[in-house]
Amino acid sequence: MKSKHLEFWLTWNNNAEKLRLPVLPPKISVKIGHSYTDIDLVAVGEATIIGDPQLDEYSFSTIWPETYDPGICDYDGFPSPGEFVETIKRWKNSGYPIRFTVTGSSINTPATIRDFSHEWDGFDIEFSLTLKEYRFITLESTNVNISFQTVNGGKIRPDTRSAKVSSTKEKDKESLVDQYLSRGKPKLKK
Repeated sequence: MKSKHLEFWLTWNNNAEKLRLPVLPPKISVKIGHSYTDIDLVAVGEATIIGDPQLDEYSFSTIWPETYDPGICDYDGFPSPGEFVETIKRWKNSGYPIRFTVTGSSINTPATIRDFSHEWDGFDIEFSLTLKEYRFITLESTNVNISFQTVNGGKIRPDTRSAKVSSTKEKDKESLVDQYLSRGKPKLKK
């Protein structure tokens, strides 16, 4: 049986900076969601309205070794674990998406770093990374012309409307005892 060779790549700023994982994750979790709205209809009961697809989410865990080990590493010459952590932090805080690519698969997508956790034993770093697909959105601007009606040759007319002011007189408040007595009951002495 022929197996395909996978490579996990994280790139930033249109490949200006690249990281290739030296140790392949044993598995990758892919979450493909869809939005739904459940509603209750009279005389029908519960119904579902199917919405739009949600962005895909990818999660995996592996190690970033301190030194090359031909038994577990895919290649030699990778950055140190500290450099790896600092690069991921910088990319995460940059405000820009990265690109996540797994060669030999259909995964090649812009993504945001949603969660990055790691443990360091003094040498290697064990880490977990969660990425979420990023969708580029282009907003178009439009010019809106609003015509205003002017008077007096284009001069702004002052607002001469008077403000409505309401006032309320404080009603003589009756005590509960007075209300009771006003119903024709015998008067109580105060």
